[in-house]
Amino acid sequence: MRTGQLPRDFPPGRDPIEVILRGGIVPIRKRDPGIPKKLAEVIDSALQERLNDRYQTADEFLRELTTAL
Repeated sequence: MRTGQLPRDFPPGRDPIEVILRGGIVPIRKRDPGIPKKLAEVIDSALQERLNDRYQTADEFLRELTTAL
């Protein structure tokens, strides 16, 4: 929502499901370099593919987000 773009690239002609399953998340600063680095790190962490690499609770995410702002 911050950039007005999706976190993945969906090239024309490619199956969207394949993109979701095999394509990576585009780092948010590639979409908008003006986003502060710390905030970008929090957002990128929240969008990680592997569950164990994401924030484990909403409280943990809120704490990191508040610190980044």
